[in-house]
Amino acid sequence: MTDWILTALGVEVDDVDGLAGWSLRWETAQWGLLAAVLMGVLAVLCWWLYRRSPQELPGGRRVLLTALRLTFLALVLAILLQPVLVLTLAREVPRTLPLLLDRTGSMAFKDGDGMSRFQQVEKALSSPDGVSLLDSLEKDLHVPRFNFDADSLREREEPSLPLAPAGEKTALGETFRRAMERYRGTSLAGLLMITDGGQNSGVALGAVAQELKEAGVPVYAIGVGDPEARDVAIEGVEVREVLLADDAAPVTVKLRTQGMKGGSGRVIFSLGGVDVAEEEVSIEEDGPRDITTLFVPKRVGEYVLEARFEADGTGEVLAENNTGRAALRVVDRRLKVLLLDQAPRWEFKYLEAMLLREQRVELSCFLFEGDREIARVPGSPYLGEFPVRAEDLFDFDLVLLGDIDPRFLTEGRLSLLGDYVSSAGGALVVIAGKRFMPSAFGRTELEQLLPVEVAGTSIRASSALSVRPLRLSLTPAGRESVMLRLGDDAGVSEALWGRLPPIYWTARVERAKPAAEVLLTRPDPASGSETTPVVALHRYGAGEVLFVGTDNFWRFRRNVGDRYHTILWGQIIQRMAGARLLTEAPRANLKANGRRFRQGDRVRIYARLFTASWEPREDEVVQAVLAVGDNPDRRQEVILRAIPGQPGIYRAELAAGPPGNYRLALPGDRIATLDYTVIDDNREYARAALNEPLLRDLARQTGGAYLPLAQLDELPASLTRRTARLTSFKEVDLWSSPLFFGLLILFITIEWIVRKVSELK
Repeated sequence: MTDWILTALGVEVDDVDGLAGWSLRWETAQWGLLAAVLMGVLAVLCWWLYRRSPQELPGGRRVLLTALRLTFLALVLAILLQPVLVLTLAREVPRTLPLLLDRTGSMAFKDGDGMSRFQQVEKALSSPDGVSLLDSLEKDLHVPRFNFDADSLREREEPSLPLAPAGEKTALGETFRRAMERYRGTSLAGLLMITDGGQNSGVALGAVAQELKEAGVPVYAIGVGDPEARDVAIEGVEVREVLLADDAAPVTVKLRTQGMKGGSGRVIFSLGGVDVAEEEVSIEEDGPRDITTLFVPKRVGEYVLEARFEADGTGEVLAENNTGRAALRVVDRRLKVLLLDQAPRWEFKYLEAMLLREQRVELSCFLFEGDREIARVPGSPYLGEFPVRAEDLFDFDLVLLGDIDPRFLTEGRLSLLGDYVSSAGGALVVIAGKRFMPSAFGRTELEQLLPVEVAGTSIRASSALSVRPLRLSLTPAGRESVMLRLGDDAGVSEALWGRLPPIYWTARVERAKPAAEVLLTRPDPASGSETTPVVALHRYGAGEVLFVGTDNFWRFRRNVGDRYHTILWGQIIQRMAGARLLTEAPRANLKANGRRFRQGDRVRIYARLFTASWEPREDEVVQAVLAVGDNPDRRQEVILRAIPGQPGIYRAELAAGPPGNYRLALPGDRIATLDYTVIDDNREYARAALNEPLLRDLARQTGGAYLPLAQLDELPASLTRRTARLTSFKEVDLWSSPLFFGLLILFITIEWIVRKVSELK
């Protein structure tokens, strides 16, 4: 019936499924009043004429004839008003279901059947069941096919064309946004994605899922791969850039395990191709973990430290991510340490004895109240006077500053110590004392150097505290600090700290400065809370300052001898003095904004350069050479430019090149070098298993469905919104339509027939 009416109105009905509504508009509505008056006159006239008809008519027939004539006249008058019929037409159209096929690098992984994940998908879609499934979907859906990788979404016009997975990252959120942008304004049945869920880049999926939900676009995720796939990935190898020969060096490997719960294996460390250490690994829970060991480099030189994981039992789905590397340099150089104090207190004596036994250390001592004659003894470590020239003091890698009267540490000497730390990049360890340090140095330059705020105290107050045993506690930063590590790992070390003999005195300080790192604390005698810092560290200009708020570490020797006292101070000295090992030319301090970069990252290099007399260099530019360690022929010139207003400070910036080990060399009296590595950071190796929870959650949030690839045939049952109802508006000039003129003829014809039957003229 609707189609007949629309046809009578002159409307094409081929692309219309129904009439959703209509309205009437009068083009010449300004003549409406006149038409109404005229219609009233004609109505009265018609009624009067049929009432005065000479022929006797039944009352009902007279009314019928009057109504027919008035209807005809109303239609004629309507032509003058030009009625326009506005129709709301509806039609059902197929929705669009884009098929997004993942072809990033992780789709090349093989899960055990010898086929890559991408090949599994191609096989499933090209099989008779897969072809039948797609054909059934395309009967009432538009199903365009796309492949996506890290940076693009491309329509696949020829499904038979072979493709291979490629790319080093997966950005599912960006892919969904590209698909939404491409089909903006289109009725989508959803987005069908076939993937292993290896999201590792781009915008977070949570935000994109909310956008899809608000747009009413469900995600139908088809998971590919084994959710229980076994894999161990080495995500990083951490070791100091420069090590001392014959010195035990800690190295940490960052592992991430999947599907390996209850399994085991080993991490093997090799230096220059020679295995140097091995650590057994028992995997109780999957996830990230750190494996730490010690190894002793024997030979001087430049090496690549490699860590590789070997699993016990069943193999892994991916072996390419089982290896990590770090470049390092082994040097045979003694640390130059200056030990300063006023008198030989207990901590000084034991520390001096330890450092004299240490072959890695070249010790110099100075006691402000000591006998100067001892400095004349052949082979004596004692200096005849305090180093007052920059070229004498700045050559030390570390200065240990004890309990010294401010009368001896004059303003000039404190200023020199400040320059040693802030400008020359030296390391300063301040060891508190009951008489002067640090309470007597309030409002001096030394107070500015310290990582703690000084609290004034008296000798009497200090003595009162010395009768109370104090137990020290590690902070979270202290548990991770190499300086305070007494055992093989953080847990063992913390247990050993708890069993150490108590100490009987710590310096009173207000608090740590905002940028300081507190490593060790003591209970506050007043409140019992662990709020007072005992060991704290912070950077000061180019160097570092460590505050040790007690001179009682020698008490750790009780019943165990030098063991823990030597370990503790040995690690403190190596950590603090180690910064000077990064370059064999102390007057040229080179630093970068990192040690490991991805290709294309910005590498920012900073240099702090001094003359032979430790004056800042004043050159406008300094030339350096950058070489690739694997290919010495690949060299480029790097220009370091002076930073205005900062004497002796230079800066350069360049893009990280292809993966490899790089060395920046700065020529001079002694060549200064800086090493960094550009890594081949394939993020696809970070996760080998199918990320089923991620895909399930995404489908749930958007109102879609998740299915594994093996259940692909169940997809049609999940698609409930296959068509969309579109509405459009059509204006029909009713007064000139066939239907209108048909009605005119109809009513006048009926009136003529009735008149003939009634024998009227």
